[in-house]
Amino acid sequence: MRIFLTILIITIMAATAKAQSDFVERVGKVSFVSSQNIYVRFKSSEGINIGDTLYIPGDDKLSPALIVNGLSSVSCLCTSITGHIISIDHIVIARIREEKANGKTGVAVPVEKVAEQPVMETDTTDSPKQSGQKQKLRGTISANSYTYFSDTDRPGSQRFRYTLSLYVPQIGGSKFSFETHTSFNHKQGEWENVSDNIFSALKIYNLSARYDFNNSTSIILGRRINPVISGMGAVDGIQFEKNFRNFSFGVIAGSRPDYMDYGFNFSLFQYGAWFGYSTKRGRQSSQSSIAYVEQTNDFTTDRRFLYFQHSNSLIKNLNLFTSAEVDLYMLKNDVPVTTLDLTGLYLSLSYRLSGKFSISGSYDARRNVIYYETYKSFTDRILEEGMRQGYRLNGSWRINRNMTTGLQAGYRFLKSDPQPTKSINGYYTYNDIPGLRLTATLSGSYLMTSHSDLVIGGIDLGKDFAGGRLRSGIGYSYVMNSLTEGDISFKQHIGEFNFAWYIVEKLSLSVNYEGTFESVNSYNTVYIQLRQRF
Repeated sequence: MRIFLTILIITIMAATAKAQSDFVERVGKVSFVSSQNIYVRFKSSEGINIGDTLYIPGDDKLSPALIVNGLSSVSCLCTSITGHIISIDHIVIARIREEKANGKTGVAVPVEKVAEQPVMETDTTDSPKQSGQKQKLRGTISANSYTYFSDTDRPGSQRFRYTLSLYVPQIGGSKFSFETHTSFNHKQGEWENVSDNIFSALKIYNLSARYDFNNSTSIILGRRINPVISGMGAVDGIQFEKNFRNFSFGVIAGSRPDYMDYGFNFSLFQYGAWFGYSTKRGRQSSQSSIAYVEQTNDFTTDRRFLYFQHSNSLIKNLNLFTSAEVDLYMLKNDVPVTTLDLTGLYLSLSYRLSGKFSISGSYDARRNVIYYETYKSFTDRILEEGMRQGYRLNGSWRINRNMTTGLQAGYRFLKSDPQPTKSINGYYTYNDIPGLRLTATLSGSYLMTSHSDLVIGGIDLGKDFAGGRLRSGIGYSYVMNSLTEGDISFKQHIGEFNFAWYIVEKLSLSVNYEGTFESVNSYNTVYIQLRQRF
């Protein structure tokens, strides 16, 4: 099974009340996930800059999760820097300086204030019951419908998706907290697949309960990705954590999710331990950790490895993250032997030259690992023999309050490929066009692989109505795809229309239509979502 490898910069301390902080927090949600990008929608992106970090809530703190690579008036184009699974409807938090959110420039933007991050209880902490406070919780629940139809012989289909994200800290004033992120998907007319295997539809990404003995010792039960050793993926079992001054350590024991349907498979037992060291002084911080992990199948060793990660912001405006994995186990002529095999290396640097310009780059040399007792991974290793070589460079410039532009270039080379994969894409956004009150984004992309050349150009227009309670947008993209084999090329025209209605403060309805038109056929998708925040 392919492991998840991550970038986790460093978890931040819980936010204090707005009157005592330099930051306000704005809530957004993931609106679309592609293979390389994650799109996050806010009521307004005012105060968010290219290169900013967005966070996801978890446990008793916010964890860095996304880097902003592009902006429109209400959306952010992001890449993930976390091992957590971030899917549609996931809550995302932007931390914005008060002078940006409430500055004199532009129209004042209403800020959706998140419930304050809870402080871990100690023996002297007053509980919500004692102080008369209401139970704090945050989350979303949504119902989604995806309808597909075309003028081809392929029949139309309708798929339904229901999601729940919920975080409840210190339940009833106790030391217990609960967190879950779960989705349920099924196709109309194919309920027998769900009846045969519930986990073909039900995906549990997080389902855990936490007990804080005090402000430095915790135990977690259930399914959870540990941010310190997120490269090993989720753990279904028990996790213990202890902090003392700048040091921390923990142990985990349980199973890993089934590699076929992400259900529970208790025969995939795993265990490990980790040790970490972190510092924080003002806005400067650093974190290092090392972990030992053993994963089994029916208690026979599947994989044994060391995981290391380091992040720091010790230099002003510069953020560094690196992670590495070293496998310690292999079978040689069916005999277990100890080895030192580097199976993962990742490095990321981001630098903000000023409040308007930022640049970031990454190097990826991660490869598939071998699970000697588990089906699938050895085949993957044959298909992708050798280390992946991937480089990515991003640059963005906020020209003024209304105009932003950015450029991204990538290079990846697999030894099995006849030639490298190269990509470049850019965008230009103009917010609040005078006289029209529109937001316009021009974008273009070029991708060259060993089997095709892909060119995409597009424009998106969006406008708010009724004080921001209604929003609509249209978009158009032109796609030219040339296949190197057979000298075949085809063109596509893609049109999009979207509409969002914020019915009340936390209840919203959105509709999105996308049509793809070729010379002969057309393909259509309608997406409808009803979402309730709480």
